Amino acid sequence: MPANSELFAQLLNTELQHAEHLHQLLQQELQALQQQQLEPLANLQQPKSAALQTLQQHASQRLDWMTDQQLPHSSACLQRPEFAAHPDLAGLWQQLAAVYENNQRLSELLAELVLTARKRTLEQLNILRGKQNDPQLYNANGGTSGLNKGSGYTCA
Repeated sequence: MPANSELFAQLLNTELQHAEHLHQLLQQELQALQQQQLEPLANLQQPKSAALQTLQQHASQRLDWMTDQQLPHSSACLQRPEFAAHPDLAGLWQQLAAVYENNQRLSELLAELVLTARKRTLEQLNILRGKQNDPQLYNANGGTSGLNKGSGYTCA
């Protein structure tokens, strides 16, 4: 394998390893959220941030190298004659793309779960404070024209 092909394969492989590590952390976060375990969820935040930062650094390094080699930042780069002869590069590229797609889907699912939990928590707090499901409509004076707020179970 020519030097450029070896370096490209090394860059793809390193980035793939970091992307897979991030995927594992995202899966752990999903399990903790689904089981409503706050302590493991809190413990995952720092490693997840570090893994994301490391992945970003390696992706930037690969993209910078590709730019220096005047390669497109897409799978079209694999059409270059020195890379086309090495099917392992195409396999690494496809694996990396698949892991990125899986991470994106998992991140979207996590965001949806967090937003749903946040909404549920706010609704419960509003019930404890005695606030009804008020649509927060505005009156002619610009103030909210809500329903009777009540005294609630807690004093705010």
